Amino acid sequence: MNNALRIQAIDALLPQTQCGKCGHPGCKPYAEGIAQGEAINKCPPGGTATIHALSRLLQVPELPLELPAVPAQIAFIREAECIGCTKCIQACPVDAIVGAAKLMHTVITDECTGCELCVAPCPVDCIDIIALPAEQADAQRQRADQFRSRHQAHQARLARDEARRLADRAARAQPTQAQAQSNAGSPPQAPQQAVGDDAQTRYKRLKIDAAMAKVALTKAEKQLAAHGTVELQHQVESLRQAAEQAQRELDAAQPAQASAPSAGEAALKQAKIALAMRRAELGKAERQGLDDSQLQPLRQALADAEQALHSAEAASGKPLPNLVRTDKAPVDRQLRDLKTELAYARADLQRLERRQTADTATLEQARQRLANAEQRVHDYQPQ
Repeated sequence: MNNALRIQAIDALLPQTQCGKCGHPGCKPYAEGIAQGEAINKCPPGGTATIHALSRLLQVPELPLELPAVPAQIAFIREAECIGCTKCIQACPVDAIVGAAKLMHTVITDECTGCELCVAPCPVDCIDIIALPAEQADAQRQRADQFRSRHQAHQARLARDEARRLADRAARAQPTQAQAQSNAGSPPQAPQQAVGDDAQTRYKRLKIDAAMAKVALTKAEKQLAAHGTVELQHQVESLRQAAEQAQRELDAAQPAQASAPSAGEAALKQAKIALAMRRAELGKAERQGLDDSQLQPLRQALADAEQALHSAEAASGKPLPNLVRTDKAPVDRQLRDLKTELAYARADLQRLERRQTADTATLEQARQRLANAEQRVHDYQPQ
């Protein structure tokens, strides 16, 4: 048997999860390593069955698994938590995840190999790995040829995309003859800033990118600590470089810090805070029903805080605000309590109606409570 046929026969016995737990970027590279003398016990998804098949094919002794066996499994995205970042789509080796940027993603169950490569890049940790029952596990193992074909199609698509990017980059890098002639003898000009490119907006975007890169790195480091494969080591190193690059770009885009406020502006800010606190203290005391003798000091403190604010505004040098004072009617506490009871009664009835186990007596009692609350609000006459 020549080497190509030998590699093909070995690859046919592997589960085609393309998970990288063997230390190779896929099942075919591991098959090539086995053909060159590498150990046959590095495939956790294949388990002892794969080791037994490889041992019979290659006429070599069976070895215990190097890592714990991984059962047949699939990925599941908690769609309500998905933010549509596309990180999992990019990581999937068989294109088993569908979705679009800023839209919900989902896993095609029959195409998922359970490789777990989508878990680490997810910035919101909304992907679960679910073990399959025996019947579905057998069906997944029988789809190994399908997984191989999808991985090959995935690799071909990446190669086409890369070739297209290189071609576009080369086309942009070479100016046309007309542009070269028109630029001949002209002084160099500074590149123009893109329309609508706001420095603050760009800084916020870079800050988000840096945070997501740190989260992805942390998750990958946890995966590496759990499994310790060469593939995960490469992934962690790549994510660490991406996080460092994102942090460098963020530091370079740091916006200029605003000048420190003047003493007058600082005093004005403190006066506003003091006024808000005095107003809150008076409002709390009024709600507790304190008498006038207890409320009078709080009213005086509020008046003093208002006067201090006016003085701080005059001393700050800032133009005075154009205030329009309106008289607000006092809150009718009794009417507010009646409306609150009405809202609670309505919510409790809706909750019981959604339940399948609510008995008729309980429902009737909740309906009567709601009717009474509505009637009290309707009949209320302000004093």
